[in-house]
Amino acid sequence: MGRHSIASDLYMIIILAVLGALIWYAFGPVQSVHITLGVLALLAVVSLVRNWPTYFFTRLMPPIWRVARATFHESWRRRFLNGILIFALLIIMSSWVLAYLQPGAELKMLIDIGLGSTRFFGLLIAIFLGTRLMADEIERRTIHTLLAKPVSRAQFLFGKFLGGYATVLANVLVMSLCFYIVFAIKAPQFRNIDPDTGTTAYQMDFMYGNIAKALGLTFCELAVLVALAVAASTVFSWIFAAIFSFFIYFVGQMSDFFRDLSDPDRGASKVAQILLGTIYRVLPHFEIFDMREAILKDQLVPYTTLTKHGLQGLMYVVIIMLIGYLCFNEREV
Repeated sequence: MGRHSIASDLYMIIILAVLGALIWYAFGPVQSVHITLGVLALLAVVSLVRNWPTYFFTRLMPPIWRVARATFHESWRRRFLNGILIFALLIIMSSWVLAYLQPGAELKMLIDIGLGSTRFFGLLIAIFLGTRLMADEIERRTIHTLLAKPVSRAQFLFGKFLGGYATVLANVLVMSLCFYIVFAIKAPQFRNIDPDTGTTAYQMDFMYGNIAKALGLTFCELAVLVALAVAASTVFSWIFAAIFSFFIYFVGQMSDFFRDLSDPDRGASKVAQILLGTIYRVLPHFEIFDMREAILKDQLVPYTTLTKHGLQGLMYVVIIMLIGYLCFNEREV
């Protein structure tokens, strides 16, 4: 068996040497180096693709899925979550009636109330739930039992995030479906009617698609908020984590304001340029996830905008969760 193995290796070396000589002869020294590096990179990628799924699905992900599943089931037993969801559904369904309080602008009111309520109550659920996920485990001392098992801190933190976000996503999906039904029933009555002049205004051909895109960006925004709340709870108590999350959210809504204040053409000092410019670049830009203005102006929201803002939200989630892991890894629990 040993001789067969040595012979096989020798044959492989000879074949590779001949193949390398042919490539060198055919393409020259420079191209040969590039081709060789490309082949080595391809072999590395193939090896990674063959071995990574086994490690990913058998060793890395099962603990994360277990933590996420337990978090999801536990979150649905929280009474405040059910209360917020019920109140949000009542507000969204009442938008049908509230729209009549402003005659001539019913459709605008309907969109404003529906999308605004979905976004606002999703914000409340994301922050209050996200800040309690880690805090409750630490207060009840159950985190010691969980980390004593073959679950790393990174897996525990990421599992908490996934379970919390799945809960938030399920709640917001219910709100979105409720709003979409109300809109689909009510909107045809105002098809192409201007709220002021009665002339053609809203083109319903892409209005439904715009609303679906706006709800999709809301899901991305809530992922960032859940990550922010979970990361903050690794440092502060859940009350201070909630306050911190609200503060970052509302300051992030004004990122364009900080950019204007740091503009040297507007007379900003050097200190203001550095300080306010840093705030503008560091804080998440939550205003990019709000599409209501474009919808109410009857503008088509392109998929490129949806993709760009979605990828930006994913980048925020990755960075925030990495910061949360670094804080959690240094914390004594």
